[in-house]
Amino acid sequence: MNAQQYAVLYVFDVKSGSEAVFEAAWKSVTEAIQSESGSGGSRLHKSQNGTYWAHALWPSRAALEGAELSESVAESRQQMVEACDRIEVLGEGDVVVDCWQVERP
Repeated sequence: MNAQQYAVLYVFDVKSGSEAVFEAAWKSVTEAIQSESGSGGSRLHKSQNGTYWAHALWPSRAALEGAELSESVAESRQQMVEACDRIEVLGEGDVVVDCWQVERP
């Protein structure tokens, strides 16, 4: 793990019936941020009560602050925002201990 990794935890209250639109738009925006701005990627989770949350990784806080989205993803970002009643940054900071071990098929 890079000791300089920076993480952000987002919470999304998605409007009822807008889940599929939100998930597709979130994926499109996240993939664009990853390829265009150097994000380390993100994971989207859904709790049992329907609230979504995402854990995003960046090489540094400076990389996050310098990230810009291209116009090509503006429509997806707008769809994502419009699908939500609320978007909140629950927390952000440096990764200090990383015990995730993920096997991919």
